[in-house]
Amino acid sequence: MSILTRYILREHIAPFIYSLALIVFIFVLNLLFQMLGKVVGKGLEWSVILEFFFLNLAWIVSLAIPMSVLVSVLTTFSRLSADLEIIALRASGVSLFRLMKPVLFASVILAAAMIYFNGWMLPEFNHRLRELHAAITRKRPVLAIEAGVFNFDLGRYVLLADSMDHKHNKMHRLLIQDEAYLDRKTTIRADEGTLHYSNTARSFVFTMNRGVVHRFKWATPENYEVITFDSAIVKVPATDVELERGTSTYRSDREMTLKMMIQNIREMKQRNDTDPKLYNSLMVELHKKFSIPTACILFVIIAVPLGARLQRGGMGLSAALSTFFFLVYWVFLIAGEDYADRNVLPAWVAMWTPNILMFLIGIVLFLTTTKQGTAFAIPFFKMKKKDESLETESEFDIETAERLLKQKQSEEKTNQ
Repeated sequence: MSILTRYILREHIAPFIYSLALIVFIFVLNLLFQMLGKVVGKGLEWSVILEFFFLNLAWIVSLAIPMSVLVSVLTTFSRLSADLEIIALRASGVSLFRLMKPVLFASVILAAAMIYFNGWMLPEFNHRLRELHAAITRKRPVLAIEAGVFNFDLGRYVLLADSMDHKHNKMHRLLIQDEAYLDRKTTIRADEGTLHYSNTARSFVFTMNRGVVHRFKWATPENYEVITFDSAIVKVPATDVELERGTSTYRSDREMTLKMMIQNIREMKQRNDTDPKLYNSLMVELHKKFSIPTACILFVIIAVPLGARLQRGGMGLSAALSTFFFLVYWVFLIAGEDYADRNVLPAWVAMWTPNILMFLIGIVLFLTTTKQGTAFAIPFFKMKKKDESLETESEFDIETAERLLKQKQSEEKTNQ
């Protein structure tokens, strides 16, 4: 390994670590704001809460690494450009591709590691996270219910509770609407009630105290029934939760490893009763496990010429540009996934279109930078008093660097 290769790779280590830590912190902070109120203060052990956030780190890291690559490469090459190191290297005959090769090779290794992570480790984390969520729901089902908000996750019933006591699984001032039949309405009001999960009945069980039942049919509204009760029990089948209890048999598309996914796709192709929606979702997830890691390589192709064009270094500017490119990439990825799920586009087209777009942008930046010189400055980031030709400025910088280098070499010969 040459001195130049070691130097370039060493310059990327600190920006990559800093940017990765910052991006992960931002994702975790957003997750805290979303979920902290739902898990903290609800009677759960701290070990369960920490495990919940730890299992969420897997998908956060899988998204943060490609963006960290973009930020670190932009930061490093913009710093080299600002210090005129790239100009000096170009004047010495070092091409821009030679400067890119060490980072490109490192990104290939990182992409391969991410394919393994996304293909085998991430599905296991997702599976364990769903198991943990199902266990919490079975142990404390009221954790999924918010006070003052209509809950539609109970099958045929719609639930509204005025206040909650999460520690004792109690709800106060309940309203339950039975939506099972279109020709009749049943509404239950109660002063208080409890909710727990029954393993034997495989259902959520409501036990309500001091309430009234209102029931009528649209065809005969004059036969309006009102029934008061001191205590009543309503059972809600927990089909979804029971399905998730089969930890060794059931996995969603995001919980399947690459081997499981390929096997399921082959079996579906052999059957004539293939579900198009399920097949499309599997194909989307399969291509996504390769397309997102490949973005690490494509972001290097974009960041190297773009960083070489910048006349000012710094992680702030690099983070801003990286955010723009990553948002463009992510918008195309999400839109493609939606079109693929609806069978509008083939899965491979939907998942690889963002990568193709980033590759084309990178190639255009690389060719224009190589043709016009690495000192080609983006006008927005460099103030000028007069309109000057960027190509002329680039040639002037390189010629100046060559002249200074030759002058220094002649002085060394004279001294010898």
